[in-house]
Amino acid sequence: MAQRTAGRGGQHRRDQLRGAFDAAAAAMGSHLDPEQRTAADRLADLGAGLDDSTPGVYLHGPVGRGKTWLADVLLSQLPEGTSTRLHAYDAARQLHRGIARRSGGRGGLEAAIDDVVGGATVLLLDELHAHDPGDAMLLSRFLRALPPRGVRLVATSNFAPEGLLPGPQHHHLVLPLISALRETCAVVEVAGPVDHRALGHGGARPGWSSGAWLGPGSAAQLAAAGLAEPAPGDRVVLQVGGRPLRALGVVGEAVHLHFDDLCGAPTSTGDALELSERFRTLVLAGVPALSSVGEQARRRFADLVDVCWDRDVRLVVRSAVAAEEALDAGVRDRERLVSRLSLLRADAPAR
Repeated sequence: MAQRTAGRGGQHRRDQLRGAFDAAAAAMGSHLDPEQRTAADRLADLGAGLDDSTPGVYLHGPVGRGKTWLADVLLSQLPEGTSTRLHAYDAARQLHRGIARRSGGRGGLEAAIDDVVGGATVLLLDELHAHDPGDAMLLSRFLRALPPRGVRLVATSNFAPEGLLPGPQHHHLVLPLISALRETCAVVEVAGPVDHRALGHGGARPGWSSGAWLGPGSAAQLAAAGLAEPAPGDRVVLQVGGRPLRALGVVGEAVHLHFDDLCGAPTSTGDALELSERFRTLVLAGVPALSSVGEQARRRFADLVDVCWDRDVRLVVRSAVAAEEALDAGVRDRERLVSRLSLLRADAPAR
């Protein structure tokens, strides 16, 4: 791989960045495993600007291997104002909104990309899963627009590029995104043997970790979690994404929703993002075994978990089944969901 001839300043900066990864791991009482070291080397090169041929890094591998943590360590070492961190869902939403604002005008996509990037020279795109075909096609154009703007991409995913949107019905729609990733990024697998999240090395998420999976989800269990049961008269219709969304109630800073209204209805990931911006606690009642509902309802539940995790929003689930029963079969990205939900307090008294 071609490397820029680096002066002492560039190499010194690279060494500083590389040392920051070891220091961050040591601060958690841990150390980098071999695959994390390879990823840290790539990220340090990117942060120091030493690689011209592949201006981005795409980290992929199983849950809990430290992909997002590694990317966040890099961003923490960059000068203030030079980096932007976005969940892939949020990047797609911002692009769609930017284009819509300029409907009928010329250069809508280019202007939307400028809005998303701002003054950043490094962009972290976290959890690039591309389950939505429309988002996948839009993101492929977005990624190709970054190098000409002098923006280096860091992306994380549970999937190798070719594993994105694997279903035969839609996989052809993600091929441009796969090509863009391969052309603009060094693809690095982070798949060591240790689930660092299970060991508590996933970084602080106080909001998420204060959540709970309450079974069967009684009013008493809700009260023990510091939350009030909404009364029948508290039912309200919220405007989310410009559309009505029925809620069981808004009590204090918490919104109470039913699975059927949020996941069983035609809501979008953008709706989950908007809810996470408006409320710091989301209570979701009536969560069933996910094998008993359709694929779209399962996808919306998974998206809600991902959004709340990324935004560090407290999620409280009220369900007649335990989490491991709810995620029993047919759940896309099951490993990631199980890993994240395992960090919620489980309250399932004997019946």
